[in-house]
Amino acid sequence: MTPADVLMRSHGLIQHAPHVYTLGGQGNSLVVDLGASLLLVDSGPGGDITRRMIQEIRQRLGKPVAFIVYSHGHMGYNNGVDAWRQAAREDGHLPPQLIAHENVARRFRRYRETAGLQSHTNTRQFRTAYPEDPPSNWFTPADTTYRHTMFVHGSERCVQLLHAPGETDDGTAIWIPESKVLYGSNAFIKTCPNSGSPYRILRDPCVWADTLERFLELDPEVLIPEFGKPLTAKEEIAEALSVPARALRYLRQEVVRHMNAGMAVEEIIHAVELPAELFGNAYMKPSYGCAEFVIRDVWRSENGWWNRNPTDLHPSPVRAAAGAVLGAVKRPEQVLQHALSLQKAGETQLALHVVDLLALADSDMPAVMQARRLKAELCEQRAQELPSFVSRSLLLSAADTLRGQAIGQTPGQKVGFDWV
Repeated sequence: MTPADVLMRSHGLIQHAPHVYTLGGQGNSLVVDLGASLLLVDSGPGGDITRRMIQEIRQRLGKPVAFIVYSHGHMGYNNGVDAWRQAAREDGHLPPQLIAHENVARRFRRYRETAGLQSHTNTRQFRTAYPEDPPSNWFTPADTTYRHTMFVHGSERCVQLLHAPGETDDGTAIWIPESKVLYGSNAFIKTCPNSGSPYRILRDPCVWADTLERFLELDPEVLIPEFGKPLTAKEEIAEALSVPARALRYLRQEVVRHMNAGMAVEEIIHAVELPAELFGNAYMKPSYGCAEFVIRDVWRSENGWWNRNPTDLHPSPVRAAAGAVLGAVKRPEQVLQHALSLQKAGETQLALHVVDLLALADSDMPAVMQARRLKAELCEQRAQELPSFVSRSLLLSAADTLRGQAIGQTPGQKVGFDWV
């Protein structure tokens, strides 16, 4: 599995209901046969994957793609729009109409403005290089946008586009009333909702819960996630939508309760109990995001940036502060020995806290260099202890950086993940 394979796991055209298919792109691209033409959700990441998608449609369905709907505005999902337009010209058809929620345009503007930041964060989260100056076709604007809902009509059937905020504020779910098929976009991912992801902006957990509850009210008979296999059993669909919604609302309630008691976020993440009936459920498994991340998102939705430590209100420059701490450590070898003893005892996270007394210093003294090497080792060890793909990736990327290595190139350090 390549570093980016976590987003590229399904292949081929698969039918899930009359006239409804998934086509492996960057996740589950949806195809709906409208009669004389097709509606496609997400054009794919471009290159070989999008070319394969186009070939599948030509060979299996043989109809023009009249509409391409953006499921949301994250990079990669619709980098392949130009290839579909070119294919339409080659086949003598009109180019597909591009449809997106109105917030996608704002996201694209933000991504262009912060291209260097996006490169930095995505490279570390997915452990593969992202360009600092992405090509313009990654941000192709939609021809038509909508705010709440929109119907797309074909010669034989129509589909309904629903604003479905969850992982993003620009998500579009697809409801096909004729067959009671619901494509949940990135609001339904079959794991713990990815709210509070360390590098990402605020994703309101209660808004996400609202979306899942709206999905439940539709009473779908087929529920297609952004990644992984669709659900068809009524009880399983109800569980997959209701349990995450209940869990998100529970976390909101508990975090607010602890905030009102004067606790800081570092205390709250260890104080909130996680009932097994919710957090032991398969649809809340912490394989991508996790409850701790959600707790942090609830916190920052009601708080500013300050962590309540007066030292950090107006801090000294990082290098100056680390140098001052190093100057106070008279026997650095004792710090290293204590960190090593914690590591040996299986207290990897505590060992990381201790080793930072030395590792953050801007110094080439032997003890500091040794501390950085130990910190890289501890990051690798901590990554093996955590279930979250995001956490494991960030820790392994930090280890690469500490060693001065290119991110994601160390043999044996690919982060495995399987969308079920």
